[in-house]
Amino acid sequence: MSNYLSIAERKDTKEFIKLLPLMTAVVTQAFQEEDETVLEDALVEFNELAEIEPNFFRNDFTALYQAFKPIVAHKDFANNSIRHQPLEFVVTIIERKPAIAKKDVELTKDILNQVFQLMIDIDEDIDASWMRPKEGFAGEDEEEDNVNFGKTAVDRLVAGVGDAHMLPLIGQLVLNTIANETDWRYKHAGLMAFSQVGEYVDEVAKIAQMMPVVVNHVAHPNPKIRYAALHCIGQLADDMPGEFQKAYHSQCMPAMMAALNDSVPRVQSHACACLTNFFENATKEIIAPHMQTLSQNFGILIKDGISITKETAVTSLGTVVEKLGEDFGPYFQETVTFLITYLGQFY
Repeated sequence: MSNYLSIAERKDTKEFIKLLPLMTAVVTQAFQEEDETVLEDALVEFNELAEIEPNFFRNDFTALYQAFKPIVAHKDFANNSIRHQPLEFVVTIIERKPAIAKKDVELTKDILNQVFQLMIDIDEDIDASWMRPKEGFAGEDEEEDNVNFGKTAVDRLVAGVGDAHMLPLIGQLVLNTIANETDWRYKHAGLMAFSQVGEYVDEVAKIAQMMPVVVNHVAHPNPKIRYAALHCIGQLADDMPGEFQKAYHSQCMPAMMAALNDSVPRVQSHACACLTNFFENATKEIIAPHMQTLSQNFGILIKDGISITKETAVTSLGTVVEKLGEDFGPYFQETVTFLITYLGQFY
């Protein structure tokens, strides 16, 4: 069916819509029988067909979403990525037929909620190896699969449907999840989701309400929330270059700099990466007043940090030097002397 429909003319696919309930039954029956192989294979076919012939599913979209929803909520698959497949189908259809989301706000809210619930469903315990990665760690497996998938889904929905329709819905959902004080994973999901909206916001003033909330979480007791808040700032700084730095440097710079002294190396490293993103589109006037403290903190991380913090601190320092140019002169001799001395320790 999938192979035929993928190459048939649109007019020749209409008669086959009557077979859609039987196609759907393959998925629902495999789910009930816990046959993961058939379930995944069938969902992949749905997803491939959604890319090529989305109109085939248009009239039955809501019914299909409701039929597939329990798969997303199921937490006992041997292969967790099966849970992503129904949402991949839904997002793919909406990308190609955004009117579906625009006409049914409640349905769109429910889809977003499913994405957020997936992002929240990560390991509640924070592994010591995450907080302090082994030497030589190169950034692989940066985030859990559910978080990565959810971020991408949010990004695609905003791009497909449009910011005017999606951002108010996402904004309210983010505020609701960040307000949760009983389970840190809700705040983490909300911050990670919000990090995706900057690319689609045309005025930095539109995120003014959220920025104090984001910045305050850089000092949260939970290291993954601190990490997520820094990720959010760094991504927004990259997606809204220049205007973000100008509007929010007074809020963000103290928080990012304080995070360089975090007790968790993974958070320290992400603070460096966040500052790198921020500096790349900041003016000299924003950076220069903080240069003395930054130079000292980067030096400490390069000297005493583990490999992940050494690398990101060097990168961030290099970005500062590039942005300041000749204005880095007062710090040049001290910095170069330190770096040469440090390098000499490896001979």
